Amino acid sequence: MEQGTRNEQEDKVSGEQGKASEKEKVKPKQERCINIGYDLVRPQIKNGDVLMFKGKYRSSFLIRWLTKSVYSHAGMAVWWNERLMIMEAVMSGVRVAPLSRNIYQHKGNVEWFSCKKETSEEDRLKMIIFAQEELGKSYARWKAVLFGVKVLFKRDLSEKDELRMENKLFCSQYVAQIYNSIGLDLKKNREDRFMSPEDIAKSPLMEKRGEFKIKNDSIELVYD
Repeated sequence: MEQGTRNEQEDKVSGEQGKASEKEKVKPKQERCINIGYDLVRPQIKNGDVLMFKGKYRSSFLIRWLTKSVYSHAGMAVWWNERLMIMEAVMSGVRVAPLSRNIYQHKGNVEWFSCKKETSEEDRLKMIIFAQEELGKSYARWKAVLFGVKVLFKRDLSEKDELRMENKLFCSQYVAQIYNSIGLDLKKNREDRFMSPEDIAKSPLMEKRGEFKIKNDSIELVYD
């Protein structure tokens, strides 16, 4: 009886040690996540970098459902003197707004992507000029809905892979056209007007740098 009790105690100790070792295995993974304040990250963001939004609004859920994507919106970073801005196509039209305010007001996390291909400052300037020329255009609401329906019902999407100027734009189309303007095709054999936010995020030309989150009323970038 005493021997059995000792064995049970030994089993209990070894079991606790096993749990501890399992925790140690998990711990390094947790420590890989690094949080950095927005002010420190901000200077690293370049003209042409892409911001991908994971919205929690009703309209965001609809967009994500229609396009079968985890993202609901996309925009492009641009420096305006000392201010870091975002150029984007939203319901009110194609506009430019401060990036930090955009992140604060957004209900959901925002991911930061950059282009893997080396892009010269001259080409980045061309991207900005092209994006500026589109400012003020209307949002292509029905075009976005039609695209979502096509994706949902697995209808054929146009493969005419060429830059086309449009009178109305939606977010991912706007970003895709900006890159197309300097000869960077984010998705082969897919026309820009049929580009979803997911297509941009999964483009072989794009690389995720981190995810912006609001913590204690401040913006932090989480590196995985």
